[in-house]
Amino acid sequence: MRLFYAKILLNFPGDRSNAILLAEKDWSAIQETLYLLSVPGMRESIKEGLATLIQECDGELNW
Repeated sequence: MRLFYAKILLNFPGDRSNAILLAEKDWSAIQETLYLLSVPGMRESIKEGLATLIQECDGELNW
């Protein structure tokens, strides 16, 4: 998992706001994270999964 994003800060003169340029792959990762966290219960499910020991996981998926 990447813990940072490469970015370029663009400064505009005057009253205009600054902008940040991200790689397309980084922007896609941010969008995916925002989408997943917008699904009700997803954040809790991810936290629960991360806290589960691998020995407690099922060896076979029932999809």
